[in-house]
Amino acid sequence: MLFLRLTGCTREDMDNRFFAATLFFLICLFEPVTAVADASDYSNDDRKTIHTVRVSVPPVIDGRLEDPAWQKAEPATGFMMYEPHNDRPASFGTYVRVVYDDRAIYIGAKMKDPDPDAILTELGLRNSGNSLNADRFWININPFDDGINGFTFEVSASGVQTDINLSGSGGSTSGSRRGDSSWDAVWKSEVRITDVGWVAEIEIPWSALRFPGTAVSEWGINFWREVRRTRETSSWNFVNRRVGDPLRFMGGLDGIEGITPPVRLGFFPYMTGYVEHNSLHQGWGNASSLGMDVKFGLSQNFTLDMTLIPDFTQVQSDAKVLNLTPHEVKYDEQRQFFTEGVELFEKADLFYSRRIGSTPRGYREPYMIAGEEEVVLENPMETMLINASKVSGRTRRGLGIGVFNAMTAPGRAVIQDVNTGETRYHTTQPFTNYNLLVADQTLPNNSFICLVNTNVAGSAEGYTANVTGTEFRFFDNSNLYSVRGAGALSQQYYAGSDNNFGYKYNIGAGKYAGTWQYNYSRRVITDTYDQNDMGFLRRNNLVDNEVSLSHNIFEPFWRLFTLTNSFSATYSTLYRPGEFTRLDLAYSVRALFDTRFFALIRAGYQPAGQRDFFEPRVPGRFYESGQAYNIYFMYSTDYRRRLYFDGNMSYNRTFTIHRQEGYGAEIRPTFRLNDKVRLSYGINYNEKRNDAGYVMHTAPDSVFFGLRPSKTLTNTLRSTSIFTNDLSISFDLRHYWSRVNYTGDYFLLSDQGRIDPLSRDLQAPDINYNAFTIDMMLTWHFAPGSRLTALWKNVIDNRGNKLMNNYFDNFRHIAGQPQINSFSIKILYYLDYNTLQPLLTGRPV
Repeated sequence: MLFLRLTGCTREDMDNRFFAATLFFLICLFEPVTAVADASDYSNDDRKTIHTVRVSVPPVIDGRLEDPAWQKAEPATGFMMYEPHNDRPASFGTYVRVVYDDRAIYIGAKMKDPDPDAILTELGLRNSGNSLNADRFWININPFDDGINGFTFEVSASGVQTDINLSGSGGSTSGSRRGDSSWDAVWKSEVRITDVGWVAEIEIPWSALRFPGTAVSEWGINFWREVRRTRETSSWNFVNRRVGDPLRFMGGLDGIEGITPPVRLGFFPYMTGYVEHNSLHQGWGNASSLGMDVKFGLSQNFTLDMTLIPDFTQVQSDAKVLNLTPHEVKYDEQRQFFTEGVELFEKADLFYSRRIGSTPRGYREPYMIAGEEEVVLENPMETMLINASKVSGRTRRGLGIGVFNAMTAPGRAVIQDVNTGETRYHTTQPFTNYNLLVADQTLPNNSFICLVNTNVAGSAEGYTANVTGTEFRFFDNSNLYSVRGAGALSQQYYAGSDNNFGYKYNIGAGKYAGTWQYNYSRRVITDTYDQNDMGFLRRNNLVDNEVSLSHNIFEPFWRLFTLTNSFSATYSTLYRPGEFTRLDLAYSVRALFDTRFFALIRAGYQPAGQRDFFEPRVPGRFYESGQAYNIYFMYSTDYRRRLYFDGNMSYNRTFTIHRQEGYGAEIRPTFRLNDKVRLSYGINYNEKRNDAGYVMHTAPDSVFFGLRPSKTLTNTLRSTSIFTNDLSISFDLRHYWSRVNYTGDYFLLSDQGRIDPLSRDLQAPDINYNAFTIDMMLTWHFAPGSRLTALWKNVIDNRGNKLMNNYFDNFRHIAGQPQINSFSIKILYYLDYNTLQPLLTGRPV
């Protein structure tokens, strides 16, 4: 409001000026001269090709490269630097050979190094990736050669494996690459340090890949290497760092023909044992179960995954927080079946797997319907998953298809009459069926378009929810300019009542590669759109228009490796009734120095303040704050050192009658004791001063706020001890402590969105919330695809009204609160049908 008064314009004037400025911005920047000048720099016209040969006797995977099979293939050489420089040959020579047979494809890499004793070899957990302080070699492989999808197989100089299932992104206007690092394939690798460098041998079974069933085909492939001590990364086929998407610069792999891959059928039977002590219920409990996961290759490029009698006793603890907002908190998925191989199902951002097996829709109903002489004996907080399955793959014409289904059992609460002892049941959620269907078509120029549908039936009596959406990305021939976006239509059907319809879309267009990058994006979510039956949406009823401009320096200069300056402006309104909500102006600079010190500084400004239509919890009401600004700083030091730091600091201020301020700081040192032990400690502190928030409302025109300064302290401790590549222990401790102190200052929200002092004391209770968790897991990969895991968990979740002002007093307080201690052990064994067949039939495969 202050900004509007100072400029002498109305919000309608601001709307017109913003859109006029946006149009001028796009006209000025979309000049055809730029495209002509840059087009040749961003193409893959100089694509290399490597020829692979079939061998009758496969190489032994022992890290030696001495087998005769390797001599039959010509090496891939001439690696080009990706960073720190992007215009010169790699410093050290790398030679890669590829051979294959009917069972697998084999990659042998010899990496020269003039100082082998300096090769870094830190051990780590599987899928540690570039977090390890170790040299690395990896392969990006794309059997469909579409520039969008692919697989990464990586091995460190210490022998740690990482595999990632990659897919493209279109709905996000940022165009970021999606990678599913929880995807675990069964493959072999061995490494060895030599007197001239190091060697990596890799065997990838055809059963670990999905590929088109053609007699002769050329695949996309690229080989990468990182020399960790110099942080030099290089690739065989040159990758232009200005584009930012390595899969668009794949080399070619030819010579694969006549593959007759074996039956892709794997069984993963498992056995679990679980013991729990819940001090709230004064007792012990135990359980055991048998189950099995199945992977079946329906064809060369389609796979069926099923979990039968699922068991999720070994999921790690959620990082719970105190939520005083009107919006839901989104927690990460921890269950392996729902994190592995789901990249295709995440298209259009309509799938949130934690809806499956979540709290029943009618969880609170038993407490409301229980009579005065009745108590609720049992009321499960989670619905039980019966089974889940998914089919996914891609045809030879680039059509990706995914089908997902899950079913949960009815949730039932037990209500007992305290006088007679008789019990009755109340269904909190009926049998529920979850379905998801995806069709994703790749197009020329690394483009794609997809169609997604989610359907939930039975979560309430006579209720069905259906969401249909699309996601797309279209590049021009130069790979510089792109149009991308997503949209969805939600439908909710209630038996005997009106149906609910809504839609959303976001679309962006701009230049996403090169020194200068810019785009315009628009996001619309109607007030009736709802995808939360199977997806996640924090809020609806919004319209965002954003323009952004960034300048990127990719080549090192002075003491800098890279430097990015960016500016963005976002103008937001409600979808209905179209009221202004905020104008955000933001500037940021990102810098990576030659010492590997990384820094990000971001400053934001809201000149016209913000209208929050959700905090009052009453339709049509809003809370208006004055102009505001915020500053954020993040940094990280050199990860190659034994001791390194990550951290951030923030400050924000809102010009209200209370001059609301917020402070935040985090520091996380990590100490690498040796190549096998790493210890990390983090402390995060956040404080809000003069924060005013919703307390209660008694009528639409009687919404009350209270002054509630808060302090939040989070301590985390993580350690990993790696005994061998196959045996490790991880330890995670987290203590989240948040205090909210209602000062006794209360307010009535006016029709103009301001809060006026209230003489009444609403006596809102203070909040002292603690979430304390310990997760300690031993993991032993005792055979390919097989593992034993033992997990100890300690959980304390306590919310009280008595404030604790001293950390140690608070810690002693929560130590005496009810807690859950559990110990579980799980043994999972991988059985390959091709290994079992000779034993069952007495004949070789």
